[in-house]
Amino acid sequence: MKNEGALLSIKRIYYRGKLNSCNYTCSYCPFGKKSHLTATTQDEQAWNRFITAIEEWKGGPLQLFIIPYGEALIHRYYRKGIIHLAALPQVAGISCQTNLSFSADEWLDEFPATPALISKIKIWASFHPEMTSVESFVRRLHTLYNAGIQVCAGAVGNPMAKNVLSDLRNALLPDIYLFINAMQGLKSPLSVEDIRFFTQLDNLFEYDLKNASAQWDICSGGRSSCFIDWKGDIFGCPRSQVKIGNLYQNQILDLLLPCRRKVCDCYIAFSNLTNHPLHRIMGAGAFWRIPDKPFITSVFFDVDGTLTDAQGRVSVSYAHALRYIAQFVPLYLATSLSMQQARRKLGKALFSLFEGGVFADGGLLVYGGQSRCMPVELLLDINEESAKITAHSYEGQVYKYSMLVYDKEERINILSRLKEKPYQVFYKPPLITVIHKDVDKRKGVLHICKALAFPLDQVLIVGNSLKDWEMMSVVSHSCAVMNAELLLKERARYTLNPDRLAAFFRFRE
Repeated sequence: MKNEGALLSIKRIYYRGKLNSCNYTCSYCPFGKKSHLTATTQDEQAWNRFITAIEEWKGGPLQLFIIPYGEALIHRYYRKGIIHLAALPQVAGISCQTNLSFSADEWLDEFPATPALISKIKIWASFHPEMTSVESFVRRLHTLYNAGIQVCAGAVGNPMAKNVLSDLRNALLPDIYLFINAMQGLKSPLSVEDIRFFTQLDNLFEYDLKNASAQWDICSGGRSSCFIDWKGDIFGCPRSQVKIGNLYQNQILDLLLPCRRKVCDCYIAFSNLTNHPLHRIMGAGAFWRIPDKPFITSVFFDVDGTLTDAQGRVSVSYAHALRYIAQFVPLYLATSLSMQQARRKLGKALFSLFEGGVFADGGLLVYGGQSRCMPVELLLDINEESAKITAHSYEGQVYKYSMLVYDKEERINILSRLKEKPYQVFYKPPLITVIHKDVDKRKGVLHICKALAFPLDQVLIVGNSLKDWEMMSVVSHSCAVMNAELLLKERARYTLNPDRLAAFFRFRE
């Protein structure tokens, strides 16, 4: 990295002042044991000194993140300082961890009426069920979000609080990412059901649960990001105890003193690892813990195992998500099912949300008031007593047929005859499925995108099987559902369930 070790090469700074008290008294937090009336004079002085240093910054654009030991935004000097820093041209963005116990409306009243300034400010809001209600927390967070401030919400994954955390997720706008932090100090490990529950709320929960091995050679700490305490001492991250410089004394950081930690055991620490999957999923927003939200103009969904569960049902939360997304962008199916089968699987109401799609692996395309059907002919002289044949047709043309053949010899005979035909044959005893030889889901998706002028870098495809990868690979945004085949999850850019897509993608201008 060019100028590695130079203070001015830093692009992202975490700051923690001398404040170590909170107005909340959460049982699991050591800072809740200290009264919020603790003297703040030294903290305010340190904060103002830090602000002055940023005012005089001669390096490139900075992203700043305030991570106090306690609650900062109940103190006016923090709120005022954040607004001041956000107004500086050298500050690209600034965030603060908070419990949202301050008045969101009053803080917004302190802002100059400048949308560009508000857009620089982010909020990491932590929900504490012992101290506030879901209704109060969500109301304040939505107030900030609706004013144009980017936000995320989070909570500790306490198994005793699952019901209230579920209520929190349901109350939040689908666009807002809710993260769950693995609870420390539990007397017994989380159960399989606990992990499943928290992963359903936060599809990225596994990363916080497992943490990551410390790898100094691929860590951005001290190179492009750093942690600065109230004295100005600089460290690679808040978990590192190796001082590498001082904001007020050094222009060169001592990178010969690597972090001595074995494990990156908090989000801020492992998000500094440049190869961490978070960067692929959240983009540059990984610093803020707020997904980057690439703009999406159309979404294609596989059906079996993607929208439906093992029993072939669509969950209530998935149905809500489909209705929400369909308000803003067109939805399409990309499935091996025929149109009739997909309609039965999804139900009439959900099926009507889709504007068409790729059916029967491309045997039928329906889009924009148009259709393309690739016909196949039925085999003649099949013993109807030994084979149950279902023909799937559209406007009189058969584009797929399925045969249930229970007699082994008859199956061998039919498969032999089909080899002579220009068809694709799929065989999973006792089922034989036949479609046109020149179709597949990839070609179908590309045909629809070209016909409707969908930019491939604005198309999202969601699937669950490695067979889906061929079509997913042609667009910029490929997403495997959480229960997808492992090889697909390794290849797809994202691993998210349909009911969490709105928090990671932008479906409207």
